[in-house]
Amino acid sequence: MSNDASPEETFVPTAGQKRLLRAVYGMGIALVLLFLALIGGIIWKATHKAPPPPPETLTLGLGLKAADVKAVAVDGGTVAITTTSELIVIDANRRKVLLREPLAQ
Repeated sequence: MSNDASPEETFVPTAGQKRLLRAVYGMGIALVLLFLALIGGIIWKATHKAPPPPPETLTLGLGLKAADVKAVAVDGGTVAITTTSELIVIDANRRKVLLREPLAQ
C-alpha cells in the first residue's frame, strides 16, 4: 500500500475558512459561558429564597364577625360595610376608617 499524498502537500486553510473556524470557536465559548451562567443562576435561586409578599388584606381591627355583616359596597377607593348594628365607611387607599355610625333600631 502506498500513500498517495506527497510529503510536500499540506493543507493550508483559506481566509474564509479561518474566519469560519474563529466563528465556531467563538460560538463554542459563548455556549460554555451561557451554560455556566445558567447553572450559576439556578444555584443562586435555590440558595436565595424570595421574601414573602406583603399581605394585601385590609386589616383594621374592626372586630367584625362574618355573621354580623349584611352588605358590602365598594365605590372607587371607599368601602361601605353594613352590619347588623352599624355602618362603617373605610378609605381603602389610606387604610383609615372614615365613619363608624350606629344604625337606628
